[in-house]
Amino acid sequence: MAAANTTLAVLQRNGLSVEEYFSKRILEMIKLERSNFVFTQLGVEMNLPKNEGTKTFTVRRYNHLPVGDHRLTEGVPPTALRPEGHKVSGVVNQYGALMEETDVAADIHFDNIKTIYQPELARHAAEVIERNVIDSFTDASEYFVGTSNDDVDDITATDTVTFKDFRVVALTMSNANRKGHTRYGGKFVGVMHPNVMNDLLDDPVLVNKLLVPGNENGPIKQGTLAKYMAYGMYFTDTLICPVEENTRHVNVYTSYVLGFQPYMVLGLGSKNVKFYDTGFTADKADPLAQKSTFGYKLWTGAKVIDPMAITAVYSASAYDIALYEGTYISGGQTKTDVWGASADQTDPSGN
Repeated sequence: MAAANTTLAVLQRNGLSVEEYFSKRILEMIKLERSNFVFTQLGVEMNLPKNEGTKTFTVRRYNHLPVGDHRLTEGVPPTALRPEGHKVSGVVNQYGALMEETDVAADIHFDNIKTIYQPELARHAAEVIERNVIDSFTDASEYFVGTSNDDVDDITATDTVTFKDFRVVALTMSNANRKGHTRYGGKFVGVMHPNVMNDLLDDPVLVNKLLVPGNENGPIKQGTLAKYMAYGMYFTDTLICPVEENTRHVNVYTSYVLGFQPYMVLGLGSKNVKFYDTGFTADKADPLAQKSTFGYKLWTGAKVIDPMAITAVYSASAYDIALYEGTYISGGQTKTDVWGASADQTDPSGN
């Protein structure tokens, strides 16, 4: 039997075009990348049906029934309890990014830029979704580390978090009848910057009360409390947690304590992400097919459902490290890290 030839016609027999192939490939990459971003995973995923005529998604949240004196009087029916609830609306918006390549670069350059940057575009899309989720946390409850602090500008360099701070936040949420997060077995979870995580690792309570020296010292060895339960709650870290400088020139770190269904993450279901590859095709704008573009387009949105189920914790860090900008100091000189730096987008010429 003669060997079957894998021709273009065979590959595209079932409608598997290049654009569709890359769309599915980058979508799977984005799913993998999103698993590395904490907040995207901890929200309630909701999909706005396509062709609904609106970008707004609305959910209803009902309050607990009050408990008072419910003794019955003979022959007298009790007063009926009334339901009370709130509507919460979130908006899904469109985001996207693309890259360009000339035919000269494609023919002459050593590497295949499209192959190299497809995984990076997937990571880029996943981070766009993650940062959009965090930007939606404006309705969250707030807790300021430090005595009498009630504003970000009040935070000083010594206002670092302890286990007590997170216990106070968790107890406040519990006293407001909020349950823990379903992903963590009904326990509250604190999400923080790795620098803040190291502040917790320095808390004397960790060694004196929680760990048994020489026996249970996993968090010290691993340098993180991830997957470790303390005082009935879990802790994890991510570099995406916000860091901003206040008027005291102190970097203020925002951590979050999450309970039951704190926020929703919106999308458009199977139509949420699309990858586009124009290829070197001649048209009126590019009559000699000298330029190709490839990139993604996606829909995403987020909204806090229950402000009492998410609390922003503001603090400084004893391990405050300047945000990375692709440079470092060595021998008193500023040098550029050509491997770790992000691509410079400020000069349109690419120089």
